[in-house]
Parts: sequence; C-alpha cells; structure tokens
Amino acid sequence: MGALHKIGKTTIRVNGMTAPDRIKAVKAIAPDTLEVDLASGKHYRVSLAEPMARIAGFAPLVDPDLFASATVVDDGWAVEWRGGLSMASARLYQMGKEQAGKAWPVADFKAWMQRNGLSLTTASAALGLTRRAVSQYSSGARPIPIVVGLACRGWEAERAATVGHAEETLRESALIP
Repeated sequence: MGALHKIGKTTIRVNGMTAPDRIKAVKAIAPDTLEVDLASGKHYRVSLAEPMARIAGFAPLVDPDLFASATVVDDGWAVEWRGGLSMASARLYQMGKEQAGKAWPVADFKAWMQRNGLSLTTASAALGLTRRAVSQYSSGARPIPIVVGLACRGWEAERAATVGHAEETLRESALIP
C-alpha cells in the first residue's frame, strides 16, 4: 500500500515511491536562482543557470524581469513564469537536492553509464537495482541517492582495478607487449 496524495479534488496513491514535494512558495533571489519553500518544510536555493544556458525554451529567463515573475501554479506542482514557461515541482526538488549535495547529479549518472558502456539493464545488474529504478534515475524522474553515486564510483574503481590487474598479468606472461 502506498501513500495518498491529493491533487485538487483528486487523490492519488503512489506505490513504493516518495511523491515529489509540492511547492508552497517561490521567490527569485538572483538573476538565475529561485528560493523554493516546499510543503514539507524543506527549503532549497535552486540555480537555473544550467537549463537557461542549455535549453532554448528556458533562454528567455535571462531577462531579470521575466525570471522574477515566477509563481507557484497547479496547486504547488509547478512554477510558472509570464508567457507560460513552467517547471515541475519534481524537477525543482531534484535540482535543489543535487545542488545542496543531497542527491547525485543526473548528468554524472548518465556519464558513468556512457563511460562504462552500460545499458539500463547492465547498469541495473552492476548496481543491484531494478531496471526501472535505473531508468528513473537516468531520465531524471527521481533524485539519485548519494549512496547510488558512491556505488557507481566504487563499481568503476573495482572494474578499473580488475582490468588493470588482468592487463598486468597478460604483460607478465608476454601475451601483450
């Protein structure tokens, strides 16, 4: 049985996962930074510099007046700026956790998978996670726990040590120059 969450007049049940936190208040505190207060009482300062630079749709937010127009909409499930540009509470929550050092960045997780030639299936096997969890982490649908980031680093270090040892053994046996 999962937790119950109310969205407007609709109640949803989230099985086995923590639902994203709703936004209680938002305020622009710098040209690219929002102060986000969540319904749970958590507070994050979230820099949007990266999406503003990388995603064409967020580029207009470089206008300080537009950026300052951020308001909470959809019963706390999103932030919206004048003109209809919006960002979901789940994404702001994830970015806040990453920037506060409480979650491993999605970009680092994707880079780890790519660097090691891992698919969703092989990454899930390497980490002992479900394929669904790895899919959600790599797509940004869920914040990545720090322990998963540490597991990725440990797996990679162990793999490098094993590969290095195998190459050294082959050199010693004169099978490779």
